[in-house]
Amino acid sequence: MHGHGVLMLAAVGVIAAFVPIVVGVTLLQRRGRLGDPERRLPFAAYGPFLAGALTAGAAAVHLGLIGEHALLAIGAPGAIAAGSSTALAASTTGLVGAAAFLCSVGAGSAHFASVDTSIGGFLPLGVASLGLAPVHAVWSLPRLWRRAAGAVAGMAVAVAVLAVGLAPLLAGVSGSAAGSGASTPPSLGYADVLGIVLEASLVLVFALLVLGRPRTLLARLEVRVADAWIGTGLGVAAIAIFSLVALLAGHAVH
Repeated sequence: MHGHGVLMLAAVGVIAAFVPIVVGVTLLQRRGRLGDPERRLPFAAYGPFLAGALTAGAAAVHLGLIGEHALLAIGAPGAIAAGSSTALAASTTGLVGAAAFLCSVGAGSAHFASVDTSIGGFLPLGVASLGLAPVHAVWSLPRLWRRAAGAVAGMAVAVAVLAVGLAPLLAGVSGSAAGSGASTPPSLGYADVLGIVLEASLVLVFALLVLGRPRTLLARLEVRVADAWIGTGLGVAAIAIFSLVALLAGHAVH
């Protein structure tokens, strides 16, 4: 599916989610579940939910990429290009297969069906990526973002994930993959871009929650309780929908 089609599909989903969110919050307010309707909530009250959602979305994209490489490594139907069956058979057994898989995970969008010295630099990135993925997912819990210590730790993990993800792009994965028998070509797809956008957005939320900066924006984000939860619900829904579309569309959308 073309990238524009993916974005249109996700946008329609976000618009469709708006009405039930507004209706749900309105009903809760009328029943007195939200307290005084004129009460204003600071960003610290609802920001952790956005931080958790952003982390969950980025972690889902990250785990989705690892899953794609796993399917390619075991020879999912139609995943391996014609003529690469010999290399695949050699790469999916023993330590050689594990090394090819780790190098593929480290390279991001390029999948390697064989191993040589030109892609060895992606091996530590692959190990780091696999190790960080489950740790990153833990910070999907909003409660971990409520305390400064938990938020700092979560941000450190997010920065590490972002650094590992950007390293292949900065190192020029295209050239390496082209000379290493890549069974799928390197590319920067919709899911890859979404992961970067989610992590970058998390940096802003972290700055607001922990550093209290920028102050002007923080002051504007102190809103009435109904507005706070409508905005939070819509933000969480948007992240979930765009992440789900990314998982369904895969990393090959351009």
